[in-house]
Amino acid sequence: MPRISVLLPTRDHGSTLPYAVRSVQKQGVDDLEILICGDGVRAEMRAVISELQRDDPRIRFFDLPKAPARGELNRDHVMRQARGEIICHQNDDDLWLPGHIAILEQALENADFVGAMQVDVRTDGKVRAYYFDLERPEFVEPWLGWRHNNFGAWACDGFGPIFVAHRRDAFLRLPEGWVTTAPGLPADQSMWHRFIRQPWCRAKFLRWPIALHFAAPDRLDWSPERRAEELKLWTEVIEAPDYAERIWRRIMPDLGDRLLSQVLTDRSAHDAELKQMQTAHAQALEREKVLHAREEAMRAAHAEVLEREKVLRARAEAERDAMLSSTSWRMTAPLRRVVDRFRV
Repeated sequence: MPRISVLLPTRDHGSTLPYAVRSVQKQGVDDLEILICGDGVRAEMRAVISELQRDDPRIRFFDLPKAPARGELNRDHVMRQARGEIICHQNDDDLWLPGHIAILEQALENADFVGAMQVDVRTDGKVRAYYFDLERPEFVEPWLGWRHNNFGAWACDGFGPIFVAHRRDAFLRLPEGWVTTAPGLPADQSMWHRFIRQPWCRAKFLRWPIALHFAAPDRLDWSPERRAEELKLWTEVIEAPDYAERIWRRIMPDLGDRLLSQVLTDRSAHDAELKQMQTAHAQALEREKVLHAREEAMRAAHAEVLEREKVLRARAEAERDAMLSSTSWRMTAPLRRVVDRFRV
């Protein structure tokens, strides 16, 4: 019984499949099986796979009719035929780095599911790594909620199949395995979610490169020959003694540039926000100053009204006093006394 099973779904990448298989064969692990999951392949693809089987009896080919969507049901069928204790995943147009199996197997000694850093090779030949961590809730919570973590261009929202390995018994314990994914959702991330949502699942994450991903959507206009030539060149790179140094030499400057760019962007946003706050504060002070001036003007107007009332009151009293002291008032005094006597 093999101790390692490698699931490799394929449909029409006959030019790159031999290089993907070769990167598995070059792991230096004899005790494995390569499960090629055919999802409605054509005759020319069968010929390529037959030739691969001729040279390596560890390759098992499952020639299945096309399943709905991305062939998830076919993957589930093949996964349940796996005999290894550990299941790794390979794409038909990607490459594993040396030590891929050994690193994941060691990580799974105390885990059920392991993910690793997403590393992409761009069409211009640049290698770009993205940060993610299954062991930190800052990454896991938005990931499980299908939300972007919004950390910046240095981080990502998940990781592809070639960066994953898990125990076969953990897969068999899941309530459901590979099922047809709802439209708009990535099939691989949906599958990984099923593991991580289980309370018993022990997850680990490796924050260094173990594989190279060559995104097919970015190469839709490439001929099969061009795609094969690209993998041929990169196969030569990863089979060279100094492959690790060469890959890290490509990754680190790019990652550093993106981290610096993110810091500068955050700093610029912070400065803009601070300036906006300072402007708002200045405007608030100016409004307060205007309101204070209005209040002072109202106080002054009120004081002026009081002063005017005081003047009017004094004038009225003066007029009354003047009237009381007038000559006519004195002349009518005897008459007022007679009236007052009759009143008594």
